[in-house]
Amino acid sequence: MNNLPTVGFIGLGLMGQAMATNLLNAGFPLHIYSRSKHRAKTLINDGASWHNSPAEMAKNLAADIIVICVTDGPALQDVVAGEQGLIKHLAPNTLVIDMGTSPFDLTQTLAKQVTAVGGQYLDAPVSGGQKGALEATLSVMVGGAEEPLTRAMPAFNAMAARVTHVGPMGCGQLAKTANQMIVGTTVGIVAEALFLAQQAGAEPERVRAALMGGFADSKILQIHGQRMIDEAFSPGARATTQLKDMQQASSLAQQQEVNLPLLSRSTAQWQAMVEAGQGELDQAGYLAWVKKLNQQ
Repeated sequence: MNNLPTVGFIGLGLMGQAMATNLLNAGFPLHIYSRSKHRAKTLINDGASWHNSPAEMAKNLAADIIVICVTDGPALQDVVAGEQGLIKHLAPNTLVIDMGTSPFDLTQTLAKQVTAVGGQYLDAPVSGGQKGALEATLSVMVGGAEEPLTRAMPAFNAMAARVTHVGPMGCGQLAKTANQMIVGTTVGIVAEALFLAQQAGAEPERVRAALMGGFADSKILQIHGQRMIDEAFSPGARATTQLKDMQQASSLAQQQEVNLPLLSRSTAQWQAMVEAGQGELDQAGYLAWVKKLNQQ
């Protein structure tokens, strides 16, 4: 007998599609919604139930779990509290989990709105990229209370290899902000370092190999560095998404009245890359931006 909770999943982009598939493969009864229904075709064929709006999903899932994995704060706001949002029909004790990268202040606001109608809320952004989503090896950073986290663990275990309870509501997003700051600046400096080495006469792949295992080694050097060498820039995570995350970090820094010069500089470079028409490239496509900058 299947004792797994029913899960609603909203958002079937690069990450969400893979995460929802892993839930379905693990045996969870799955209900789905996405702004683009064509993305749901495979999941529907494999047994997932389609809903025409978040509100319709909320009506049909009594006291279960609804996972949201959408692109940005406005999309999250619309899913939870919009005209066809969840809270209009949310059953008491339904657990809403935001697994996207969302603003800290919005997380606090939406959590209060969900709990006001009798629901529970966790912020649980992930790291690991599309590869981690496909392989169910994501790292989940959770903000919120212990009891809903316990409820969520079976679903998290179907999608992730590591789950860390960072602290109270919003702390998952704070950890993800730190993650994206480190990723954004590291991708940039890896690209610039490999480009400089190549321009001066070294082979980038040999430079990367020499750095592996030393203090400069990182997941970014290992994975994105190889993509840069191969010029494999089809998006696993788009530059536009990285820019959005850097802008959210910058906004949080302003709210906290702290001066973070490296964050400011890095954000400006991601903005320039997107404005140059390269926003749909993978993060590793930062190398293409560096090359374009040096052709001007």
